[in-house]
Amino acid sequence: MKLSVLTNWMLGVSMLLLIACQPATKDEYITELNNDWYIQSADKVSQNGADLSKPSFDAKGWIKGDIPATVMTILMESGEYPNLFMGDNIDQVDDERFKQPWWYKKTFLINELNDKSVYQLRFEGLNYKANIWVNGTQVGQVATVEGPFSRWTFNVSDYLMQGNNSVAVEIIPPVRGDLTIGFVDWNPAAPDQNMGLWRGVELIQSQAISIESPFVSTKLNRSNWKDAELTVTSQLTNHSDKKQNVTLNIDIKGIGSVAHKVSIAAGESRDVVVDASQYPVLNVKNAKLWWPNNLGDPNMYNITVSAVVNGSESQSIDSRFGIREIEEYLNDDGHKGWKVNGKPLTIKGAGWVDDMFLADSKDKVLAQVDYVKHMNLNCIRLEGFWGRDKTIYDAADENGLLVMIGWSCHWEWEAYCGRPETHYMAITGKDEIERHAQSYRDQVMYLRNHPSVFLWVFGSDKLPVPELEAKLNDYITSVDNSRPILAACKYQDFGTDVYNHSEVSGATGVKMLGPYGYVPPVYWYIDTIAGGAYGFNTETGPGPQVPPVESIKKMLPADKLWPINDMWNFHCGRHQFGSLDRYLNSFNKRYGEAADLEEFAFKSQISNYEAIRPMFEAFQSKKYHATGVIQWMLNSAWPEMFWQLYDYYLLPNGAFYGTKKACQPLSAVYNYKDNGIYWVNDYNEAKNGLSINVDVYDINSKVLFTKKVAVDMHAHSSGLAINLPEIEGLTKAYFVNLEVMDANNQLLADNFYWLSTKADKMKFEETTWVYTPAKEFADLKLLNSLPKVDVTANWSTKVVGDDTIIECELVNASNQIAFFIEAGVLNKETQQTIVPVFWDDNYVSLMPNETKTITARIATKLMPEQVDHKVKGWNVK
Repeated sequence: MKLSVLTNWMLGVSMLLLIACQPATKDEYITELNNDWYIQSADKVSQNGADLSKPSFDAKGWIKGDIPATVMTILMESGEYPNLFMGDNIDQVDDERFKQPWWYKKTFLINELNDKSVYQLRFEGLNYKANIWVNGTQVGQVATVEGPFSRWTFNVSDYLMQGNNSVAVEIIPPVRGDLTIGFVDWNPAAPDQNMGLWRGVELIQSQAISIESPFVSTKLNRSNWKDAELTVTSQLTNHSDKKQNVTLNIDIKGIGSVAHKVSIAAGESRDVVVDASQYPVLNVKNAKLWWPNNLGDPNMYNITVSAVVNGSESQSIDSRFGIREIEEYLNDDGHKGWKVNGKPLTIKGAGWVDDMFLADSKDKVLAQVDYVKHMNLNCIRLEGFWGRDKTIYDAADENGLLVMIGWSCHWEWEAYCGRPETHYMAITGKDEIERHAQSYRDQVMYLRNHPSVFLWVFGSDKLPVPELEAKLNDYITSVDNSRPILAACKYQDFGTDVYNHSEVSGATGVKMLGPYGYVPPVYWYIDTIAGGAYGFNTETGPGPQVPPVESIKKMLPADKLWPINDMWNFHCGRHQFGSLDRYLNSFNKRYGEAADLEEFAFKSQISNYEAIRPMFEAFQSKKYHATGVIQWMLNSAWPEMFWQLYDYYLLPNGAFYGTKKACQPLSAVYNYKDNGIYWVNDYNEAKNGLSINVDVYDINSKVLFTKKVAVDMHAHSSGLAINLPEIEGLTKAYFVNLEVMDANNQLLADNFYWLSTKADKMKFEETTWVYTPAKEFADLKLLNSLPKVDVTANWSTKVVGDDTIIECELVNASNQIAFFIEAGVLNKETQQTIVPVFWDDNYVSLMPNETKTITARIATKLMPEQVDHKVKGWNVK
């Protein structure tokens, strides 16, 4: 039976308004109150909230910091917990001091108080509960101010005064059983459980009418997929005690303007909808569409929405939006896929996590989003409403990256949330269902104008209870019906007959069946029961991604660097992922045991590259039987050995470049199952008249097979170019080099594989959600016998705009393959790699007598006075 819940959003104004906003850029309406806060633990405070919130209160002896920031973040930034990520230092933090309330206090100046203005104080996110006072008056109470993803807005007009004003917030930490911000098995829990003001605080000024969350949705003309009908939705609130006649002015740069008349009743808050049927200017011909990465430009438009009452502007908000249309479909096997602007695409993404203290700087977030685009990915999955501000969402908009977002599985398992387990996530009971549905709606209002957000997700591993799902559907579609909704990221619990088949929405149409531990390359092509290349795999991956040696040395004490020991395990995941044992079993049998740290760290980059590339390539080359895959994970919340394409310090590992290679929009791919060479074209246009050069080398760099294959690559497609024949004389380890050439014989893309005549064989009968074990392993140990070769590196540098461009010409003058070469640019003084760094290719191999130039981009502001250059290869002298 399908459930339905009727909702009414004609909310009256009260002391507490549960509303979200799209921040404006106009200083006269919104003032950020994020600087110069003071915190203190409750056991050191004798005053009550009324006294603490008076401007006269002296916070002498309190710890100063800026928000957004959890308690731990401010303490760390004040120097209290140095070097917390080294070894097991974080385990030495006494968490008892965080099992009590902490106070946040700020004083701010209002130079001129306008008695005709409305002043609202907005808390964009706090954890977990709070009492809030302004100038001695309590405006928020712990009975209602609860939950990390709600946004709280208070009308404080009656409590402010000209001159100094003050706000005091008593933060009550989460306890076991509270549904709080969670990191699951990715890293240790923060000692303070992320308590604090983890998002910002704003003072919002308007006249009688305020504006929230302007939102532009799109309906494209399906006959040409160029013309668009726009609908502009804005939430207007009347803070006065009488009806207001409002002119809603909408100005879209490059499109035109609308002046819409509307009446808002006293105390009313509602969405006002203006569409193309009312105003023809919102019918846009040949619109500049927003496209995901590698499908086109992510075009953005600027919009200003202002409310005018009696000829006077009451408030105005600037925002940006993209014209695009999202739709989902089912493939022939019943698996969900997605289209953007009528074009199908393979979802190629990875799972994002914030810093474990929610302390990512804006620059670090921007660098990571740039990394995602650079790897040719087109999607970020957020398991949790990450981001202490909108930086990640703005950056995803600007870079053409899709974002799927929803609750974390932290709320589904007793080990994390402290609640008994059922087949559903742990939100139950009428009041709790209402609170969390409201908080999800807050997030939708906060994010609905971002074209990058393409999918609202409810549960991760489990469905919400039917009553919650129905309420969520109603609450969300009442404010945004432009996006698909996914009830959960899993379809079936592996090895059971428990299915995520919702009473409300039916089958989820997606899968989450693992693996999360190491599996060999062939797995992704031959598995048909779990994580292999079919359908949409919402989270999966080949397990550990050990970082380069310089990062390992930053997280492990010198006496724990080698051999691998319990301190290494401490910097792995948790529970089933608390060691490298599964990975080492395969690594040693494929490549041979490493003799020391340097050898292990470098060979791990080869293993990282080899393991991640076929996962993406299998999904890429099986369009659209396979509709998408999310690598678990993109990044790490702290320094670790698991689930990361680059590490906490922003240093890419081999999996970064394996992903970049696998996801290149034009590619030639080796299929580990059928020995075929496949082509992939992700572009919106066909690429005809191309060819693929196929060369097979033995371990001695002797060419055993060569073939040039003509191909026409259809748009958004993949196909077989050639099946490799049986080749005589193959050594146990051998190489395949692929080159995609245009009609003028110019190189468009390349791909290089190291393979074994000894096949990996799987124990599918022993498959679990963790991984599928292998019973036989490919043997690549002959790579250890490759002769040493000289490779000359010629470096050049130039400045282009804000970036320094470094070119590295690699010359292999020998008759041997130079295998797996890493180039790096180092700070000469520290001998550390300069990051973030954007190589167009790395960990490259050179064929006999080949010269190849690779290029890096680094922000000039990060370049030291002197640099060193590094070239390191498997068999490079």
